[in-house]
Amino acid sequence: MSKGAKFAAIALLVPPLTSLADETGGQPKLSCIKDFTFSQEFLARHPRAGAACREVAMRDGMKWVRFEAKVTKVENQQLTANFLDNYNNTVATVTLKASPDARLQVNGRQIPYSELKDGDRLTVWMPEAKVGYYAEPGAMKDERLSLVSDDSAQR
Repeated sequence: MSKGAKFAAIALLVPPLTSLADETGGQPKLSCIKDFTFSQEFLARHPRAGAACREVAMRDGMKWVRFEAKVTKVENQQLTANFLDNYNNTVATVTLKASPDARLQVNGRQIPYSELKDGDRLTVWMPEAKVGYYAEPGAMKDERLSLVSDDSAQR
């Protein structure tokens, strides 16, 4: 291969690699298996949580895990959702309570809780350091989704 061809090949590879670094903030992509540790308390209640992990992200020096869930019921300020594994199988059914002014990530966009409906695909985040569900990584205390119930013990 000539020097010119090698240079052209390298030039074509650099932009995709640069954009990948930009998306991850220059950090290597974190793995659900190697880079995130669920607490023993959480695993006791949700032993299949690892199968539901979709992504691990860093925010303000803290690791957050992303889950995807399908909303099955919305009533008052409570929502029930099936947490899904990578094959879209239900690993847990959880009922959460949100404040009426909460904004949630649904079907890839932020919407007010009041617009949530059955069948929506909900994104939920949890920090590594504690058990709790949040609408986005790095969320403030008042953006927490309170756990009302879950059926994990029966699975």
